[in-house]
Amino acid sequence: MTDYRDVTPGAHSDNAKEVLRYIVNYLRHPIEKIKNLPDWSWTTLIVTLVVLSMASGVLTGLVPPNFFRLMGGFIISPLVGVTTTFIGALFIYYYFQVYEKRTCSLRKIFTLILFANIPFFVFQVGSEIIPPITLVGFAFTALLMAVGLTENFQMDKRRALRLVTILFAIVFILWLWNRIDISRLERLG
Repeated sequence: MTDYRDVTPGAHSDNAKEVLRYIVNYLRHPIEKIKNLPDWSWTTLIVTLVVLSMASGVLTGLVPPNFFRLMGGFIISPLVGVTTTFIGALFIYYYFQVYEKRTCSLRKIFTLILFANIPFFVFQVGSEIIPPITLVGFAFTALLMAVGLTENFQMDKRRALRLVTILFAIVFILWLWNRIDISRLERLG
C-alpha cells in the first residue's frame, strides 16, 4: 500500500477485507506475522487501531456490564489507544536515533506497536474481574515487541529484550500504583 488515497470504487471494502484477513491470520500466528509487518497507510493504521481499541473498550465495559465503562470504551479507549501508541512509537523512534544511531520508519514502528498491542487489548477485557490479567496481556505484548524489533529493525536481541523489559517494568509500576489508588478509593468510599 502507499500513502496515496485510492478513489477506486470498492477500494475501501477491499482494504477492510485485507485488514480483517491480516488480523485473523495474525491472531492465529502472532509470532510469524509480527516478523513481517504489513505496509499500510497511516489512515488504515489509525482506523485499525481505533476499531481494535474501541472493541476492546466496549467488551471491557460489558464484563461485567457497566454503562459508563461501556461509553468509555466508545470514547476514551480509542483516544488512549491512539495516544499511547503514538507516544510509544515516538519513544522507540528516538531510541533508534539516539542509541542505535539510525533512523527507522515511524510508520513501521507504529505498525509494530499496533500489532504487538493486540494481546493487551484481548486480555484487557477480563481486567475488571481479574486485574492482574492486564499484566499477562502486556507481557505478551512485550514479547511480540522484542521479536518485532529484532526481526523488522535488525535490533540486537539483548538490546530489544532490555528495552521491552524496561518498558514492562514501567507499566508494572504504573499498574501497581493504579491498583493502590483504586484500593484507597474503595476504602474511603
